[in-house]
Amino acid sequence: MSHDGPDHAHRVRERLRGLDGLRALAVIGVLAFHDDRLSGGFLGVDLFFALSGFLITTLLVEELTTTDRVDLIGFWGRRLRRLLPAVMVLLVAVVLFLRFFADPGQWIVARQDAPWAQFYAANWHQIATGDGYWDAFAEPSAFEHLWSLAIEEQFYVVWPAVMWAAWRWRRTTAIATITIGGFVASAVAMIVLFDGGDPTRVYMGTDTRVFSLLAGAIVALPAVRDKVSRLVARARRSTEVVITFLLVILLGSWFVVDGSDDWLFRGGLVVHSAVAAIVALAIPTIDGRLAALLSVRPLEYVGRLSYALYLWHWPIFVYCTPDRIGTDGWRLTVVRLISTLAFSMVSYHFVEQTVRHRARWAHGGAGRRAFVLSMTGAVVVWLVVAVPSSTNAVDDDAITGAITDTSTDTSTDTSVTTTTVDISATSTTPTTIPLGPPVSSIYYLGDSVAYDMWPAIESGLAASGLRVESGAFGGVGLIPQGSGPTPLETLRGTLDRVRPDLLILQLSVWDAQQSTDDQRDALEQLRLLAVERSQRILILSFPTFAPDRTEPGQASLETLAIAMADTSPELIGYADQTSALGEVFDVDIDDDGNPERKRDGIHVCPTGALRSAQWLMQFLADHFAGITPPTSNDWILGPWSADPRYDSPPGACARV
Repeated sequence: MSHDGPDHAHRVRERLRGLDGLRALAVIGVLAFHDDRLSGGFLGVDLFFALSGFLITTLLVEELTTTDRVDLIGFWGRRLRRLLPAVMVLLVAVVLFLRFFADPGQWIVARQDAPWAQFYAANWHQIATGDGYWDAFAEPSAFEHLWSLAIEEQFYVVWPAVMWAAWRWRRTTAIATITIGGFVASAVAMIVLFDGGDPTRVYMGTDTRVFSLLAGAIVALPAVRDKVSRLVARARRSTEVVITFLLVILLGSWFVVDGSDDWLFRGGLVVHSAVAAIVALAIPTIDGRLAALLSVRPLEYVGRLSYALYLWHWPIFVYCTPDRIGTDGWRLTVVRLISTLAFSMVSYHFVEQTVRHRARWAHGGAGRRAFVLSMTGAVVVWLVVAVPSSTNAVDDDAITGAITDTSTDTSTDTSVTTTTVDISATSTTPTTIPLGPPVSSIYYLGDSVAYDMWPAIESGLAASGLRVESGAFGGVGLIPQGSGPTPLETLRGTLDRVRPDLLILQLSVWDAQQSTDDQRDALEQLRLLAVERSQRILILSFPTFAPDRTEPGQASLETLAIAMADTSPELIGYADQTSALGEVFDVDIDDDGNPERKRDGIHVCPTGALRSAQWLMQFLADHFAGITPPTSNDWILGPWSADPRYDSPPGACARV
């Protein structure tokens, strides 16, 4: 993201004391957020946006009033010299480094994102691919943070032309109308398009975020600046007190806000951007103690480094994990910050400043040739460092090995357990599900964990002669989380259509994130559905997850499910499947280099899905009539293990 104006912005910055200090605070907030030290530090991006909109609009207004035009080619050339060299060095260097020194998932995701970042379309790429900024399970991309730089550059391409057209129409009146109208339209778009779910679309969309830049543009309008100047002239000290208070509130909000707060996307970000813009205008206008404080040399220097700091910090943070560095906590933070500062200083002094002020080849015709050459060179790098069609490590040999491993290494505890309704109970009493009528059809339901297990389960059950269907998919649960039909209403319709002899329900991580009362209500509704329809249900426990992926609500959900099975044992059973993948989470259970679990600590790879499928089929054969395991292992070597889901995210199931 950019934090300085064009070359001739130096004169403007001399009149706008304190802006570099504000940039420093913004980038410190972002770094602290990405290091999990400041829950609302991501709001530093909005402060950046407001500052950029303010400075760029100030420069454009000055140019229009002085020359009656905007030199678009000159403006865009200065923007490219300011932004492009550093980001191009970053993209190429990081992709090449990760290719040789990182896990497959990290370099593949970075390589996929790099071309989009190069052409300043990273935000729309992330929206289109569904890579949410708040995604808890996706492999973090080293270029994930460049969505904001894309929005700014898109703004820089369009805004000068819009302002020039407006100037030619009705001068400052037209500029003010378009600026305010655009701000309102963008703010309304965010509020209207946000549906209470994943906020990625409204958080990263140019149309729904440009209000942050336009907030800065509004306070740069001559009429607004004149009014503020008159106010400051009449009451300088009291105005500075108010602005200091607003800055404290602004920064204080970063300590309490969380990215999952819905109110942020229903107007909160709009208010934050407006306050940031007011602060950006008022501090240099007052030019008092606050501006002097924000202009102290260390803070000012950090502000001038802010673009480089923003570019380099996230790839470094992604690579410098506790496992790689061998430390965590504040020691890891220090390593990350020192590395970020070192790379940023090199980028600022030897790339940014050199190209902007000392490289004659970066100007005029030579500059245009250098631009084409650098862009083409990067594309060549992307072609050479090609993304493989699949990184799934599993082949027939790995599957054959897994057959032996699952038959010798994995204990198969097929007991069904129930307990009392008391949520605090920890003891369980083994029971057995009555065999009942033969089972010939099964419907399988669960979230993304079950979704990854399904190809192996489907192949095995089908080989057993059963009619099977799956509704497992990411986000599936029993507890309602939005508008529209509830999950149980949807399930009723599915059962009407499929009419399975047995419903297998794997407990959902999404339900484990909800309150105990909501869990109890949802399970009671499920029990009533089973009684009403005489529908047999088998509930599966969570498999073992990595400690940092375990939700606090998993224990209560499992305990309540066990209790529910105890109240209707003739219809509902519960099976503990932790033994299928081990009592303790391990990516590569048998140490053969072919991982059973994905690197996100929760989902499964093909050999893990196979272990779960074999465990489940044996359990079903032991407890339900009409089900016998396949007599041949041909199904195990079928095409299911090459399913694309085992390559999502890329590298998740690559060799360890």
